[in-house]
Amino acid sequence: MTKILARYSSLVTARPYLTLALLICVTVALGAGATLRAEPTEGASVEFLPPDSTYTAALNELNESFSDASEVSLVTLVFRGSAFTPEGLSQMDQLVTEIAADVGSLLAPPDALIAPSALIKSVAATDDLANLSSDQINAIRTAPELAAAFSALSGVDRDGSEVTIGTVRLRQSGDERTAQAERSINNLAESSQGPLRVSSVSPVIIEDEYKRATESGMGPLIGLALLLIAALILLFLRTFSDLIITLTGLVFSLTWIVGAEGWLGPNGLGWIGPPSSLSAMVPIIVISLTVDYAIQAVSHYREQRSEGERVLQAVRKGLTQVSLPLILAAVTTIASFLSTLFSPISVIGDFGVVAGLGVGLSLIVMLTLVPAGRTIVDSRREARGKLTTPRAVSSALPGIERAAKVLGVAVARRPAPYLLAVAVVTVLLGVAATGLSSEFSIRDILPRNGTVLRDIESLESAVGGSTELASVLVKAEATQARTLLNLRDLRIAFDDPARRPAAAAGPLLPSYESLVLDWTTDTGEADDNYDPGLATLFTQASASVELDSEAMAAFLAQLAEKEPRLESVLVNNEDGVDAILLQFPTYADDPAASSQVQGEIEALWAGDDDAITATSMSILAVTITDLITSGQSESIAITISVALGILILFFWVTLRHPVLGFVAVGPIVLVLIWVLGTMALLGIPYSLITSMITALSIGIGVDYTIHMIHRYQEEFTRIRNPETAAVRTLATTGSALLGSALTTALGFGVLVFSPLEGSQHFGVTSAITIAYSLLVSILVVPPLLTIWGAYQNMRLRSSVKNLWEDLDVLIDDVHMRHADNKLAE
Repeated sequence: MTKILARYSSLVTARPYLTLALLICVTVALGAGATLRAEPTEGASVEFLPPDSTYTAALNELNESFSDASEVSLVTLVFRGSAFTPEGLSQMDQLVTEIAADVGSLLAPPDALIAPSALIKSVAATDDLANLSSDQINAIRTAPELAAAFSALSGVDRDGSEVTIGTVRLRQSGDERTAQAERSINNLAESSQGPLRVSSVSPVIIEDEYKRATESGMGPLIGLALLLIAALILLFLRTFSDLIITLTGLVFSLTWIVGAEGWLGPNGLGWIGPPSSLSAMVPIIVISLTVDYAIQAVSHYREQRSEGERVLQAVRKGLTQVSLPLILAAVTTIASFLSTLFSPISVIGDFGVVAGLGVGLSLIVMLTLVPAGRTIVDSRREARGKLTTPRAVSSALPGIERAAKVLGVAVARRPAPYLLAVAVVTVLLGVAATGLSSEFSIRDILPRNGTVLRDIESLESAVGGSTELASVLVKAEATQARTLLNLRDLRIAFDDPARRPAAAAGPLLPSYESLVLDWTTDTGEADDNYDPGLATLFTQASASVELDSEAMAAFLAQLAEKEPRLESVLVNNEDGVDAILLQFPTYADDPAASSQVQGEIEALWAGDDDAITATSMSILAVTITDLITSGQSESIAITISVALGILILFFWVTLRHPVLGFVAVGPIVLVLIWVLGTMALLGIPYSLITSMITALSIGIGVDYTIHMIHRYQEEFTRIRNPETAAVRTLATTGSALLGSALTTALGFGVLVFSPLEGSQHFGVTSAITIAYSLLVSILVVPPLLTIWGAYQNMRLRSSVKNLWEDLDVLIDDVHMRHADNKLAE
């Protein structure tokens, strides 16, 4: 392995200008893939689910059987201000009229447009709301039969201001028309003139704001990360040439990974899906880890220069020494990220591929650009006699090297107090980690100060939350009496606010059962659809305990002729089980309630539980959360096993000491426990985004432990003193790792300024992970290595003792043979 790395270092530095030209060519080629990057996937997508999911199967059948009715987009209009005034109602009515005229062809019955102004117009029997008095309006609002309806459409925001809502139901057209209609409604709402401030919340508006935050929000963060890291590079390396080389490497690395994501994406080879809120964070990960590689490479180069080596030899020796731990750490990190491919959520797997690829590509860039750049710059200075003695990276911060030595002596000679403190912290944070909550919320993908999130929070305060349409697929024979009875019982339960599911914002919309009831029951009201012929036919079909299937089939045929809505809620399958669609409004951002919807509906449904499946975007979010939670332990186990297997194999092949693999990975398990416990204490949920911290904890943590082990091995080989080797390791590598940790932590820390709450949580947990990884590598790894070194010395002494004993026996044998020969003479 050392020969291969020595050959590589010679190849990179033999013709450094050719190396740079090759890097530029690769950058141009990969960078061209940036034009192929697809648009980001919105935060909650069916694409996140595995294809064999029960939920996915239900959605596919709904789309096939009820392509028009099952997919209805619900737009919520938010009116802020005193809406129940003549002026406010007039503005509301004007807006509703404009919306009807603009998107009328896409309105989905029944009740396509609901607004308080329409109710008041109907009751007051007037088209001129401006002429109504406040007393008239209040009388209509407080009428017993209407009070509940108006209460559901109005409330008070957190700041005490009045909020009133309206809803618009749009058909999914299967093309861009529905999306354009949602945007058009939003434009009309925002441009509405009058005393009310109006906005809208809908799936496309949420997606648009998410995409803007993902695409445009990361640009400033990347710039901020580069600025902070540039300052740290100057602090630790203290030369502008190192700053320029490192920043150039960062630009190359970012170009490579963005381009590679385009080449591999849907518009390229199609190996991965479109970008998401997860893969959008990969550039920050690449920046943070790439700087670590640069600092380590420069640190080893300067050590060789300090020992008197000329530039070319110093570059080659330093690169040969640093490449092994960097490659090993990178391979382990890549494997940790690629372990996400075992996740049932495709977006998490795509993130692992992009992040792992980014780590590998950035390592190639830095192990090529830094030595080539340093060779070009310093060889010219050396030739002119202007090359000065470099400053050690370990002494960049005043007093840090001395402090590292003092800590090294304490940890190596008296490890018990430190290990005891680590054990206590692990137990306490492990207990806290049991309270870690899992959550997938729309808030994770929305900018904190965005319009949509503000509207969602206002709707929660005023009317319980924004609403969406939940669809329920029922697989049962429509011509069976039991099916109609079960549907009737379910409808009655939904009509009762105390019995319907907590997430339900209202009763069931017209369904197969309610349409049958409507056309066969004479209520005496003017808008009654009662048909005597249909009523007679249904009475004949239901004369006995069981429905007459032939008479029922004839009834359904005649009902379909008279009622066009029947086709949108019932598929009468002659060759199999019928499909029935039920729909109801549900609150869109209440994960706790959404998680109970399926169970609550099954409790109300008297038929087979497997025959009924509820779907909505909120239920989708809960389903994704369940997948994350259920795969959490498996993901951690896979990641640790992969990292441990790689390191055990490496240390066994190269050093014949596989136990060092456990020394490298074991402390990282502590880091993982600490991170999860801290997340629970800080109230950070284990979400789609923060679930990536598992792979990151192991990837980053192993990086630090590998550097400690590698340097300890070098020091121990030279002096064979376990304690002294640990002290020297902390004094050199420990202080250099501090610089790497600071740059990496600040690189991830800029995500705190992300407009997305999920990204902010990821930035906080990443910074905590880095701090914990550094702390554990300093407090836990040196004592373990000291014990390992003492054991190796004991084995060596035992081997030497055995060798001496064997030698004594051989000498005695020689003497005895010599004595025997003399006697024989």
